[in-house]
Amino acid sequence: MKIFGNKRRVKSQPEDVQLIEAGLGQAASMISDNATTSLLDGRWGDVVADLAQASRQTQISLHEAIEKALTEGETFQTLASESHLSPEYLREAYERFDRGMWAQPGPDEHGREPWRVLG
Repeated sequence: MKIFGNKRRVKSQPEDVQLIEAGLGQAASMISDNATTSLLDGRWGDVVADLAQASRQTQISLHEAIEKALTEGETFQTLASESHLSPEYLREAYERFDRGMWAQPGPDEHGREPWRVLG
């Protein structure tokens, strides 16, 4: 897997921050490169697949960022107010996140799509 990163970084970041940054770079690349190219080529199935994969990676990065913020003393209340979300929504989204869900192909037995964790 190619690791993307911020070329402006001056000092070394902790490994968990580097992994979040890499995930964000990967999601951005999937959208700006893969999905855009597929869109312009009219490959709708590839557009959907690229965007779903980017969404998956973004959800993972979001969960890891919340986890990191909580370990550094942030609360759902402060995170929610800064991101214009309700604390209840943010807490529920964080607690309901399930990495194993991503491995499921198609809808589960309840008709939910694996990539719609926070929707």
